[in-house]
Amino acid sequence: MEITKNNEILFLVFNNLSQTGIVKHCFSTRKGGVSPAPFASMNLGYNRGDDDTNVDENFRRICEAASLSKENIVMSKQKHGTNILKIDEIRAVPGNFASGSLEVPDNTDGLITNRSNIALVTFYADCVPLLFCDPVKRVIANSHAGWRGCVDNMAAKTVNKMTEDYGCAPKNILVGIGPCISCDKYEVDEDVASQFQIAFGECVFPAENKPGKFHVDLREVCKLSLIRAKIPLENIEISHWCTFDNEELFFSHRRDRALRGSLAAFIELV
Repeated sequence: MEITKNNEILFLVFNNLSQTGIVKHCFSTRKGGVSPAPFASMNLGYNRGDDDTNVDENFRRICEAASLSKENIVMSKQKHGTNILKIDEIRAVPGNFASGSLEVPDNTDGLITNRSNIALVTFYADCVPLLFCDPVKRVIANSHAGWRGCVDNMAAKTVNKMTEDYGCAPKNILVGIGPCISCDKYEVDEDVASQFQIAFGECVFPAENKPGKFHVDLREVCKLSLIRAKIPLENIEISHWCTFDNEELFFSHRRDRALRGSLAAFIELV
C-alpha cells in the first residue's frame, strides 16, 4: 500500500487494485481537509459533531484528489454487522454528500456492485477496511469489519456475496486489507477473546502481565477468513499501518474515544 499526495491531500492506495486498471480507490488520512480540532482535518464522518458543510467540503476534496465520482456516492450505514447490500437493487434519490446519492438502509456494513461510476464508501477509526475487485467479472465490493464483523467472517461473506450474486470465482478476486488497529494495541477482555478462539485461535494472544486480557490480530483474522473462502494468498494485499500508532495520519477510536473524526475507504469501477 502506497501513500499518494494530491493538492496537500494524503491518501493510500493498494498496488494490486491499482494494477487492474478498472478501479479508482483510496483510503483517506487526516491530511488535507477543512475540519477544526478535534476533527482536524479530513473528517469524513457526518455523525461526529463536525459541521456538515466541513464534511461536504472534505468529501469534495478527497473525491477530486482521487478522481472519484462525487456525484454518485453511496455510503454504508454501519452497525458492526455483516449485511452486504447489492447496489443495483436500490434507486437513486436526490441528495447531497450527507445523505449520499443512493439510499441505503440502516445496518449495512458492506456494499457490492458491477455498475460503473458509483463510489462505494465505508467508514473507519480502527476497524478493518476490506476492498475487493474481480477484474474478470468487473465486480467490486467495500466492506467494513469491526471486531464483530471479523469474528463473523465479514471477509468471507463478501466473497460469497460476489460469487452468489455475480458469478465471481474466488481465484480471480483481489483484496486489500486496509489500515486498522494493530494487534499489540488491540486489547480485549476474555469474553471477546473467547469468540475469536473458536475459529481464529491462532490470532489471539494473552496480554503480558495482564490476567484476563488478550490481544487479537484483526488483520490476520480477515486474511484467514479470505483464504478459507478460497482467495489465493497472492491476491491479498495487507496494509501494516496502525491507526492507533499513527496519530498524525489516522483517527483512532481506541486512542481518542469520541473526540475524533472518521476515515473512509472508497472504491469505484471505471
